[in-house]
Amino acid sequence: MYAVHPITIHLPLGLLLASSLFSLISLRRGERAWETSAYHCLIVGWIIGVIALVSGTIDALRQLVGPDVPRNNAMIGWVNAHAFLNLAVIAIYGQALLLRRRHPGILDDAAVRGGYLARHAVGALLLIIGGWTGGHLVYTLGLGR
Repeated sequence: MYAVHPITIHLPLGLLLASSLFSLISLRRGERAWETSAYHCLIVGWIIGVIALVSGTIDALRQLVGPDVPRNNAMIGWVNAHAFLNLAVIAIYGQALLLRRRHPGILDDAAVRGGYLARHAVGALLLIIGGWTGGHLVYTLGLGR
């Protein structure tokens, strides 16, 4: 059975990072179209990110659990770190999405804008680190080959 997770990760990664970038561009330029694009990227990226999370869980269980699978504690530690980071990404971008839905003009409201942008910054950082750990699992430790 082919691993589905690698197919599902690229779109949410790009869309969530684009959402963060477009929010900053909108704030800088004051053009509403950038913020609208950021919101749409956030919605679609978050939904597909949940799908990537589920597919990653299924693929990890398929490859690491079973009577004929040798136990590799180092690899399990890396898988757990990758899973934790990406669960945090989904939670943080989910919070950003809820904030944006509750406050459509969030970038114009200084009272809530800071928390929204902070979620984007932390989410983007964790997304990059989580993506790196996934690459480490595949290309260095050989998971999924």
